Amino acid sequence: MLERLALVLVLGAAGVAAYALLRQLHLRRMPTVATVKPTLLYFRSDSCAVCPTQGRYVDQLAAQWADLTIERIDAERDPDTAARYRVFSLPTTVLIDGRGQVRHVNYGLTDAHKLGRQLARLQEEEPQITPITQISRNESVKSV
Repeated sequence: MLERLALVLVLGAAGVAAYALLRQLHLRRMPTVATVKPTLLYFRSDSCAVCPTQGRYVDQLAAQWADLTIERIDAERDPDTAARYRVFSLPTTVLIDGRGQVRHVNYGLTDAHKLGRQLARLQEEEPQITPITQISRNESVKSV
């Protein structure tokens, strides 16, 4: 019984390590951007059903962070940029730090709280991003 438990723990740890390694490799393969302040790339499309909701989350984020540049990219109209950032599904958000390195990639609908936490971690490392206010956990987003 203990051998099975040990095997499950070892396999679980190996799986987590493999995921972390693959994620780092994925981020390293992303292009570097010439930017001096943090940038959020928001890949969307008119045919995307959840993109309006993601757009509201991105708008909330823009209202909360003073020094954040947000670029909205229509993946259907600009497929080359979407391919360069390996956009597999819509919506996708890509957070780039002030040195131009991709720090976070979020595939699918990502709420404002998660994006805010990612920016907060980035702000701890690079103090040039300034939060205007904190996003309230009780703040609701209107659905379409």
